[in-house]
Amino acid sequence: MNQNNVSYTMNHYQKKKTFASFLSGIAGPMGIPLWAFYVNRGQAIASFGIRDKNGSIMEFYPANLAYQYVSKIGFRTFLKINNTVYECFKETGKDQDMIIQPDELSLVEEIKELGVKVKVTYFTLPGEPIAGLVRRVELINLTNKKMDLAVVDGIAQVLPSGIDYGGYKAISNLLQSWMETVETNDYMFYKLRASTEDSAEVKMVMDGNYYFTKASQKPHYIADYKKIFDEDTTLETPYQLINHDFKAFIKLDQTYVNQVPSAMSAFEFKDFNHEVFYSVIGYASSKEMLDEKVKTYSVASLEEKRVENQVLHQNLMDAVAMETAEPRLDQYVKQCYLDNLLRGGTPMVVKTLDGEIGYHLYSRKHGDLERDYNFFSIEPKYFSQGNGNFRDVLQNRRNDVFFTPKMGDFNLVQFTSFIQADGYNPLSIEGVKFTYEGDLSKQPSVIQDMLKGEFTPGMIATTLDQAHLPVQETLDHILKSSRVHVKAAFGEGYWEDHFTYFYDLIDSYLSVFPDHEEQVLFHKDVPFFQSPVQVLPRRLKYVKTKDGKIRQYGAIHHSEGAHDGWLKNQAGVVKVNIMGKLITLILNKFAHLDPHEIGLSYEANKPGWNDAMNGLPGLFGSGVSEMIELMTLVKFVKSKLNQYPDRFVSLLTQTEELMQALLKVKADTPHERWDLRMNALESYREQLKHGANTITFKLNHFETIINQMEQTLQSSIKKAKAIDPIYPTYLVYEAVDYKDNLTSEGKPLIGEYGLPTVSVSKFDMRALPVFLEAPARYLKTLASADEAKTMYETIKKSNLYDSVHHIYKTSVSLEDEGHEIGRIRAFTPGWFERESNFLHMTYKYLLGLLKSGLYDQFYEEMKTNFTALMDPEVYGRSPFENSSFIAPSNNPDPKKRGQGFVSRLTGSTAEVLSMWKVMFFGKHLFTQEDGKLIFQLEPKLHHSLFKDGKITLRLFGHTEVIYHNRSGLNTYDQACRIEKIVLVKGDEQSEIKDHRIMGQWTRDIRDGYVDQINVYFQGGK
Repeated sequence: MNQNNVSYTMNHYQKKKTFASFLSGIAGPMGIPLWAFYVNRGQAIASFGIRDKNGSIMEFYPANLAYQYVSKIGFRTFLKINNTVYECFKETGKDQDMIIQPDELSLVEEIKELGVKVKVTYFTLPGEPIAGLVRRVELINLTNKKMDLAVVDGIAQVLPSGIDYGGYKAISNLLQSWMETVETNDYMFYKLRASTEDSAEVKMVMDGNYYFTKASQKPHYIADYKKIFDEDTTLETPYQLINHDFKAFIKLDQTYVNQVPSAMSAFEFKDFNHEVFYSVIGYASSKEMLDEKVKTYSVASLEEKRVENQVLHQNLMDAVAMETAEPRLDQYVKQCYLDNLLRGGTPMVVKTLDGEIGYHLYSRKHGDLERDYNFFSIEPKYFSQGNGNFRDVLQNRRNDVFFTPKMGDFNLVQFTSFIQADGYNPLSIEGVKFTYEGDLSKQPSVIQDMLKGEFTPGMIATTLDQAHLPVQETLDHILKSSRVHVKAAFGEGYWEDHFTYFYDLIDSYLSVFPDHEEQVLFHKDVPFFQSPVQVLPRRLKYVKTKDGKIRQYGAIHHSEGAHDGWLKNQAGVVKVNIMGKLITLILNKFAHLDPHEIGLSYEANKPGWNDAMNGLPGLFGSGVSEMIELMTLVKFVKSKLNQYPDRFVSLLTQTEELMQALLKVKADTPHERWDLRMNALESYREQLKHGANTITFKLNHFETIINQMEQTLQSSIKKAKAIDPIYPTYLVYEAVDYKDNLTSEGKPLIGEYGLPTVSVSKFDMRALPVFLEAPARYLKTLASADEAKTMYETIKKSNLYDSVHHIYKTSVSLEDEGHEIGRIRAFTPGWFERESNFLHMTYKYLLGLLKSGLYDQFYEEMKTNFTALMDPEVYGRSPFENSSFIAPSNNPDPKKRGQGFVSRLTGSTAEVLSMWKVMFFGKHLFTQEDGKLIFQLEPKLHHSLFKDGKITLRLFGHTEVIYHNRSGLNTYDQACRIEKIVLVKGDEQSEIKDHRIMGQWTRDIRDGYVDQINVYFQGGK
């Protein structure tokens, strides 16, 4: 294992457990990204293309099929020496290794019987106007003898551009009739002769996929698989290469139309000793662009591109570069940082009319060979940004401000804007666009039409580059005169847990900018997103099924003809300040506390974090986790009420009416109070349809309702704990007393779901078996030290803990539950969300241990729960790459136990970065006391992490921090304290004999002017 860079070698990779992963797809700001998935079978690359599955260059197959097909339709290498043909990287080969790095993937095979070593390396082409997968092939003569070597190398099947994913799966034989390969002197171009739609308008196709090779000699291109395999449609045996000498072989005819083509190169190296050649396969918008670009490439220039790609990735990961006594941890944090930005993006700070914002590059909705259910998308443009799900993006961006303080409050403003007046939010976050408000006549003519509407930086940059005009300078000038527009769409539904990640975003921002708290909460106005979908009242969604069961189905209504947008009135877009938004949010959430006042009802067709519990809304389910997070938000707002009682808060007039209605809720039983609250909420939702105006109050106007909510939720927590000391995560309700709803004509009232509706007057509640989620969330923000320790010990003694692998599971056994709770019940134990080690939730739990002060327990659990510290032979993939879940000892397949499945793009990376922050810096870097900004490092580091008494890392991605600790103590021990801090800024140096820093140095640290911070610990009282 390479201790310097993130690198893992899997020896004899084809004999190991199967796994699937991917290249990053990062091409740099001025590059066109390409997605590429690989497996540890054959020559690894199992599918690649541009944008999404409809842009496949190598056909997309889900993981289970990719493992089977990659060795046939994927990349192949045939060597012919002394009339013996050998195929490299066959499953039967012996010395085959896979080297996995963040920026590239390599395969190595040593063929002792031939005396040849082969190394194949893949990476994506950075900084170019064409998207490309680069394949570097290195051949080494291991003998002292001269040999002549014939080589045929490339991909057995390549798709022309313009092939629809679903269409190819359905009618691939017919679609061959449009396929054509154009061979030029420098490359091959794979295209369709015309559009394939069955419509009156037939369009010519100008774009295409390409393939070229650069080597020490000119390659012979092969587009017809029959030139290699003859009539062997299994693509198993290269009969033509076997039966012909090389000169005869390359003269064989080939067909360029009406079949799925190949993309291969043939060479003969005389007196072969050492050869390196590069092949590039990808997409170009036109053949003319390729004519120009391909001539500029050579072996040397592509070698430079390889280095450029390495530097690009290294520069990104350097934000978390560190050196501890545990190099596996150092590498792991780097990989997690990279994977976190692949889902959330990395903010590029740009100046606009709306101030400095973070434009997130490289983000994409997760989807890969194992997540075949997700239709991923990577924008194939310069300054590429992608779409993503609300929960995913919000979590993966929670730490942005820590690494890029210059982006300020942009994330906070963006995501609070997406909170609707009903407290819900859209699912799909679709990036940022701009509108230009400057003088069009001063901009280049080629982009003037584009600037009349909404645009992205990628659109502008691509056009400028094609016109050979300066890109960065022009783009900067345009953006400074442009407005920012955040984009989203309703998507698929309203998940109850989405609001629970707002506090993390607020907390992250205020840990860097506590002095901006008043400004951002009370003086920053944000709009309300408005989806064309409303949550229905109970009378239309509480239904009686055909077998007489009472369920909650068809809970939302799509308004016909309505579109996603912003809440408006006659004056335009309606805005309130962020504190008003938070109060709107907590009032809406509190109003649908469940009938026993314990959890928040899943009343809008979707559950919470655990998507596989999809049946819970139908069972009138509710979530204790969401109630805990609501309590955290209520406590936050209460603390601000005490701090800023006279600051003004704006909110909708209807929201004020909702608050007044909730204040009037007085009843003897929880069910009666629930009914009154829901009546108020349903009335509020109805009123939202009839215009929107705002009203302003001082914050202390909300004191009574905030206190009332806090008291109620405190009671909710006590009730939950009384059910189980671990805290239940899910509750379900059974309607035991109800009456049929009738129309004015006395007929059954039919709901949205097409079933007769009922009104329920009594529920019985039942808790589901315990899950890890509720205690994880409780530990993070609400638990006292004693509570945390007791809960930790209780959980470790429960079936939430796998004592074989020393990991945690999502839940105890669900075997006694029915299938109505969701698809989780259809999964076997230890698979996907069911009773598995779902890494994101396990890491939430570990973060909870850390934040609740259980430092020793955290470090003990880290040893067996951080994948980087696991046995790779058991984990089954690079230990530096996270998985969605690990199969525990309850999985029915013994071979899968301890193995990780579904790679990398999970919320676990956000949790790792949050743990890293607390471990190495403390909970809050900056605080404010009596108007003074204070910088304070409070790392929670185990003594074993110090290498020769020292740890080196970076703050804000650039300031070097060096911890000096030769005491042998943990930095969180009471006996360990900071003796002094030495600051370096250029030639200036300052020694501070205190554990806190104030004054100008504090702002210089935050503004990035300080080069180095040395912190000296000592033991003693």
